[in-house]
Parts: sequence; structure tokens; C-alpha cells
Amino acid sequence: MSKQVYEENEKIMKKFKESESEASEVLKDPEQASKKLQDAFVKLEGMKDGPITVMFEDIKLMIDIIKDYINGSYKQVPQHSIIAIFGGLIYFLSPIDVIPDFIPGVGYIDDAFVIALVLKQVHEDLQNYKIWKQNQ
Repeated sequence: MSKQVYEENEKIMKKFKESESEASEVLKDPEQASKKLQDAFVKLEGMKDGPITVMFEDIKLMIDIIKDYINGSYKQVPQHSIIAIFGGLIYFLSPIDVIPDFIPGVGYIDDAFVIALVLKQVHEDLQNYKIWKQNQ
């Protein structure tokens, strides 16, 4: 891995950790958390045919699990997973991250990287949620 790629990955991970810290704080205020989720959903809907298309359903599932966690209907998920998921969504939501979203062609590479990282980290929790949701 080149030094430049390593440095970019370090910047992305630092920004993601900041997003997780923000997620932890925002989760204390259900109204503010719901607003962030709505904003993430609006951004996601606007990208249905864009660069994040392949992750659309996964990001939607991430939004749904946080919604159900906030409203109290689904609590069978570890706190660290909720923070990672919400942190990933906050990172995705931010237009000014390591690679700003407005840069054509590459603006969403870091968002996709963070979302993929979160999906890998919380895969089992999301699968359990998906089963729970199907049984509702």
C-alpha cells in the first residue's frame, strides 16, 4: 500500500471515529437522531441511480435498524453496533468528509469504504435484525 493511500485511509478512519462520537451523542436525543436519519434517507433516495446504488438496500437497512432502536421496538443489538451503524450513516450524510461528495466520480469512494467497513463489522447484527423485521 502506498504512503498516500495509507494516509487517506488513516484520515477516513479518524473522521469515522469522529462520526461515531457524534452518533453516541445524537442517540441521546431521539428527535435529533430521527432528523439525521430522515436526512440520510433523503440523501440515499437521491442516489438510487448513483454511485452508491449497489449499497442502497444495505444503507436502507442501517437506517431502519436505527429507527427501530430509537423508537424502542428493536433493542436486541449491542450498543457498540448501533454506534458503528449510526456513525457510518453520519459519515455518509456529511458532504464534507475526507473526499468531498461534490467531486464527480470519486466523491463517494470514502463513503462506500466506511459503509462497507460498518457492514462487515455488524453483519451478524444486521442479519438478526433483518430476520426479526421479516417476522413482524
